[in-house]
Order: sequence, then C-alpha cells, then structure tokens
Amino acid sequence: MNLTSILIYILILSGFLFVVLLAVLKYIQRRNQQNGNAEVYKAYADYIGSGKSKRIKQYNQFLQESYHAYMRVPLLKQYILRIRKQLQSIHSYDEFSMRRETMKIVFSTIGIVAAFILALLLMNKDMTFMFMIALTALVMNGMLIDTFVNRVENRLLHQLKSVMDDVRHSYQQHGMIEEALHDASEASGHEATLHARKVYDILVSPEPEKLLQNYYQAAPNRFLKAFAGISYLVKEFGDKVVEEGSLYLGNMNKLTNEINLELLKRTRLGYMLKGLTIISIAPILFTKPIELWAKNNFPIMEQFYDSKFGFFFKILIFAVILLSYVLLKKLQDQQEGTYQAKVRKILWEQKLLEFRITEWIVNRFMPPPRTTARFCIHTLIKDANAGIPLEWHYLHRILLAVALFGTMMFSFITMHSITIHNILQAPTQSATMFGELSAEDLQKARETTALDTRILQQLEGIRPEMMQDRIMELVNEDEDIAANSSLFLTTVGRIEAKMNTLQSEYFKWYELVIAIIAGYIGYLIPWWILLFQKRVRYIDMQNEVDQFHTIIAMLSEIDRISVDIILEWMERFSTIFREPLHKAVLDFESGAERALEQLKQDAPFIPLSRTIDKLILSVERIPIREAFDDLENERNYNFEKRKQDYERMIETKSEWGRMIGFAPMTVLTFIYLVLPFIYMSFEQMSAYYEQLNKL
Repeated sequence: MNLTSILIYILILSGFLFVVLLAVLKYIQRRNQQNGNAEVYKAYADYIGSGKSKRIKQYNQFLQESYHAYMRVPLLKQYILRIRKQLQSIHSYDEFSMRRETMKIVFSTIGIVAAFILALLLMNKDMTFMFMIALTALVMNGMLIDTFVNRVENRLLHQLKSVMDDVRHSYQQHGMIEEALHDASEASGHEATLHARKVYDILVSPEPEKLLQNYYQAAPNRFLKAFAGISYLVKEFGDKVVEEGSLYLGNMNKLTNEINLELLKRTRLGYMLKGLTIISIAPILFTKPIELWAKNNFPIMEQFYDSKFGFFFKILIFAVILLSYVLLKKLQDQQEGTYQAKVRKILWEQKLLEFRITEWIVNRFMPPPRTTARFCIHTLIKDANAGIPLEWHYLHRILLAVALFGTMMFSFITMHSITIHNILQAPTQSATMFGELSAEDLQKARETTALDTRILQQLEGIRPEMMQDRIMELVNEDEDIAANSSLFLTTVGRIEAKMNTLQSEYFKWYELVIAIIAGYIGYLIPWWILLFQKRVRYIDMQNEVDQFHTIIAMLSEIDRISVDIILEWMERFSTIFREPLHKAVLDFESGAERALEQLKQDAPFIPLSRTIDKLILSVERIPIREAFDDLENERNYNFEKRKQDYERMIETKSEWGRMIGFAPMTVLTFIYLVLPFIYMSFEQMSAYYEQLNKL
C-alpha cells in the first residue's frame, strides 16, 4: 500500500469518525438534560426551533450538534477555538449564534481543503508533490479562514451604517442618546445592533468608564470605538449646538463618512483582486497533467522531467505558487497596519528558551546591552507593534535561517540522488533512438542499463588512470559485445561517460555557499517583516490621531475642560499610543509641560506631535478652543488626503495583484513546458548532427 492510498483512507476514516460523533451526540444531549441542564437545553431547543422553515431548523440543529461533537475531538477542538476566537473579536454573538457561525466556517474550510487535497492525491503520487500539497493546504486553510472572516467584517460595517442611521433618527426624535441607542438595538437582529446594545448597557451602568475601557479592548474596529466614545461624551457632558448644528450629529456624520470610505475601499479592492488567489493556486492542478501530456506526445521530455533539473524546476514552481499566495494574502488584507499583539496560550518560544543551549545560542546573536544596534532593533520592534521580546525576535530569525538552510541542503542532496538513480536504474536510450520506445526497444534499453550498472558497481575503488582499461576488460567479458568492435567502443564510451557523471555527483562547495546565502536571507526575513509592519502601521497611527481629533473636537466645546481630562480621554481611546499616553497621564501632576514634552519623545509621530504642541499651548497660555480652532480644516484635509492615498493604493495593489496572480501560470507554462522542450529539442538536434557526421 503506497502513501497516497494511506492518505485517502485517512480522509475516509475522518468522514466516518464525523458521522459517528454526530450519532453519539443524541446520547450526550439526553445525559446533559438528565444532569440538571434543563434550562440550557430549553434555550437550545428554542434556538433550534427559531428557524423559519423545517429545513432551516434542521440546518441549525446540524450545526449545533456538530459543534458539540467536534469539541470533544482534540485537534478539531483547537481548530474550532481558533476560528471562534477570530469571530469573537468581531461580533457580540449569543452563544448559539457564535457556534453556528463558527461551524459554518469550519465546514467550508475543511470541505474545500479536503476536496482540494483528495483531487491532487488522485492525480499525482509523487512524494515531493504530496509534500507540497500538504504545505499548500496549510496556507490555503489560513487563507480561507481569513476570507470568511473578512466577509463577516464587511457585513458588520454595512450593518453598522444602518444602526447609526437608526440612532440618528431616534436621537432627532427624543434628543436622548440612551433612548436612541435602545431603539436602535431593538430595531433588528443584526450583529451591529448587539454592539449598540452593549454601548447602551455601558451608558446606563453605574460604572460606565470602567465598562467603556473594557469595550475599547474588545471592539473589533475603530469605528465602534469612536461610536462608543462619542456616545459616552454626549451622555456625560451633554450635546451642544455649534455652527453646523448638533455637535453629536455632526460627529456621527463624520464617522459615517469614514465608514463609507472604508466600505468603498474594501469593495473596490475586493473587485480588483477577485479571483486572483484561485488563479495563483491553479497551476498545482496542472503540473502533473502537463508533465504527462509532454511525456506522451514528446518522449524526449521524459528525460528532463525525471532528471535533477526537472526536480529543481518543480520545486521552483511550487515556491513561486506559495510566494504568490502569501503576497496576494498581504495585498488582500483589509486591515492594513493592524498589527496588535496577540495573546497566545501556547508560548513555544518561551518553552524553547527554557533550554540553556537555546538561550546561549540566542544570546550570541543578540547585540550586547547598551549598544546602538540593540537600541535600534528594540525601537523597531516597538514601532512595528510586534509585541514580542527581543529574545523571541532573534529566536525566530535563527529558526527560519536553519529551516531555509536545511531545505536547500536537502534539495541539493535529493537532486544528486535523482541523477544517480537515473544512471543506475533508468532505461538507457542510445543516441540513435528517438521518439517513444517500442516494447522491444524498451526491453533492450533495460538490459543495457542492467549491464552498465553491473559494470559500474565493479568499478568502485578503481583509480582514474586505470578506469578505461578496467572498463574494457569488463566489457570484453561479454562475448556478443566483444565480437562487434563498433558496439564494443560504443559500450565502453557510454559506461565511461556514466562513470564520470557518477563521480561528479557529489555535494559541491558552491552548493554549500548557496545554502548559506539562503539561510542568511531567512535570518533577515523577520527583520524585513518588522520594517514592512512599521511602514504600514503609519495608516493605523494616522487613523488613531484622527480619532483623537474627533474626541478633542467634542471636548473642546465643553466649558471648563482641561488638558489633563483630554489626555485621560486620549489614553482611554488609544491602542497604539496607549503606553506613552499612560505615562504622560501619570507624570502630568508633577509637571504638565514636561510630561507633554516627554510624550512627544516617546511617541515621535509628526501628526500626534502637532496635537501635543497645541495641548502644551493650552496648559497656561490660550484656551483649548482657540488652540484647536483649525482642527476641522485639518480633519477635512486628512480625510481628502486619505481618499487620494486609498485610490493610489488600490491602483498599485491591483497592478501588483495581476502580476503576482498570473506569475505561477507563467512560470508553469514557460519554465516547466516551453523552455524544457526547446532545450531537449536542441539536445536531440545535436545528437542527430553528431550521427550524421559519423556517416
């Protein structure tokens, strides 16, 4: 039984296990009900029965039971919890709705990936190909999860627009923000209304500031943070009529414009890059069919595909496919610059660093303390908001370097092994044989290979100067060949050429250099990623400063507002600049100007520094309202600038997306089919020409 059959049986067994788990679930439900969970079970039954038809009822029940069954399988449990965690950061689902949405994504991703793997395994049984399938399946699984989650994020933004319209309409009727939020939360059953209900609960609670701070931590996007913050300000300080009308409704208009801009960007970018991921992954499906077609129609291509160069080009194609896939993932990422630190339960870096040898190696690569290099890399990690210690960063660099170095070494060794195997085992096709071999010619080629291999095995340990004489002696032992002088010389020359090739198939020094260079590139990749994240994070920083301006615009209209209150609100609302703002709030009592000057040094972002300069002027010199009198013009300028930046970004991403998306197909067509065909054609023409010269 080969590995492909084993993998197919594993997939079938997994499906059978799933059916068994669902069958056992009925017993689990009855046991839970008997153990006193009648109230929970009743809520579950009510949810299942909430469908509009029998089919929807059965579908809801299937998803709920699947969740309950899969959570008892170790590997599936971790997979489900991973998807659930991403959804929890976006939505405020009730428990049963969360399970339903989670299982919808689980079944979609597992089904697509399983069908993809099964189709490819049936097409190709090559070990290298199966390894690439497994690697591609892992990447594809992550991409599918991100795709479904992004779809949910877009739906949330559309629903948030609708909720804000409801809040506006109700606020214009009642003039009370609590009533407006309550009416909006009761308008429909959308996910965004659940967030409105949360904001309402915050406003009517006895400790709204504490709950608001917790909500800032859990809010899935900056728009909901701004919505909650503005609503609390209206509840705390009251609304005010300004030149444009209601201050609250004016800021709601600005927030709605921000949401519209984000939705337009997402819609257009999704349209521009639509289908490119499928195009980039499609060459995996055509690699083996193209190879079989070329071998059947052009038999000379079999020599290329079975050689070490064919293996190298196959590895190159898979590398281009994976690289294109990862780059398209970055291009299609709708959350540019969102690189917030993620809390993980399994800290494998920490476990590795517990070993003394690992810690010693990492310390050897890290810059010494109190040096410029250490300060620069520490600052880069902070600016990129990576959220990892310096030791972890260098551990990632070392592990990636070792992985790429080992991969290149394994590839070179495998290429040499393929060449040796072809010399000793592949049918020997003479220079006079062209096209597809008949059964009789194929048998003769195999007999020739067996003769050459037997002689080559007897030549081990022979000195080079004695090699040709020893080959003649061994060939001369075959009476049929010895009787034909032309065949004798041809056989000796062929075996001598094979022996020279075998002797040259060893690990070269330049291959070691290439592997070292690949390892060094792997060592630099995490550093390059930090540089990329630092550059992209500028978008998040600018968005957060714009939200600071929204809060300041409302606070500055309130009488008896002070700079320390503005700083506290900025800290409460911030994500990226929270640490320096928290430090400034703590140091404010000991010296306002000194704390603000230190804030400029701790957060060296020019738009934020300009805002801090105005706060410094507002400490003792001029009123806050006068210091920020040009705030509205600056906000309008930044908004228009972001619109232009988004336009350029979308155009650039669409151009790069088309290039990257079609790169694998181009590589497959030209490098794996056209160029090898041209090369083998020239080789065959050279053989023809050589035969003609001998006539």
